Amino acid sequence: MSTAAAGERRPVLASLDEALAVVQDGATIGIGGAVTAGHPMALVRALARRGVRDLTVVAPVGGIEVDLLIAAGCVKTVVGAYVGMEVVAAVGPVFRRAAQSGAVEVVELDEAHALLGLRAAAQELPFLPWRGGVGTSFSQLNPTLVEFDDPVRGEPLLAIPAIELDVALIHAETADRFGNAQWAGTGNMDMQLGAAAKHVVLQVDRVVSNTEIRRFPERTFFWRETAVVHAPFGTHPYSSGSMTADEQHLRDFAAAARAGDEAVADYMNRHVLDVEDDVAYLEEIGIRRISSLLV
Repeated sequence: MSTAAAGERRPVLASLDEALAVVQDGATIGIGGAVTAGHPMALVRALARRGVRDLTVVAPVGGIEVDLLIAAGCVKTVVGAYVGMEVVAAVGPVFRRAAQSGAVEVVELDEAHALLGLRAAAQELPFLPWRGGVGTSFSQLNPTLVEFDDPVRGEPLLAIPAIELDVALIHAETADRFGNAQWAGTGNMDMQLGAAAKHVVLQVDRVVSNTEIRRFPERTFFWRETAVVHAPFGTHPYSSGSMTADEQHLRDFAAAARAGDEAVADYMNRHVLDVEDDVAYLEEIGIRRISSLLV
């Protein structure tokens, strides 16, 4: 389990703002979650309020969190395989406009490329080889993917460069105060995001005792430099182990995003920029709405 250098356990609980102080202008950040589940939205909204700039956002399967950070003026580059809301919006509307206008740079990967890049960073390797994508236009769309002949069999492969992160933003259902985390599901690529990062900021629905964590050691993950933030319902409008996704809220955001800059600004002011903290955000959403999502 996580321990301090001298062998003593070190509590790592922090407030949202304290934990996110490690994210500086120009940082490369990874954001966990996938499609409609497990996105660390409390962290994303707080980061947008901080007003950091020129971020490279690595979101292997991204959603509304990428749109929000672009709308807040935080993003320079997006790295990943997908940004959207499935049936609600095949492509994130804010992301689409920014990519088409050149306001943000887009680095194209597929999910396997993202996974290999994160693994390479975790293993402190410059790249890892992969066969998927050989003979396709991926290396033309993304020149950092380099075709080469492997030195053993002489077969063509792609070199997938390491995706090194300054900070990973991750959601888990539970953690103890020492940073040991447990997901209700698979966590998608969250473990790899954490392993590839210098710092991890982990939002959790519940902070539990270390005794509770130790009951299920096979579910437990931890990283070297982790801050834990208690943020109940912090994935809203996405789902978690205790809550379904708020599809109507996602549809409302998508409608605002398609309507243009003024409607996006109204959404951002109401739900992100003008709220004091995530408790105020949840108050704005309303207890009846949150209760209707619980499982």
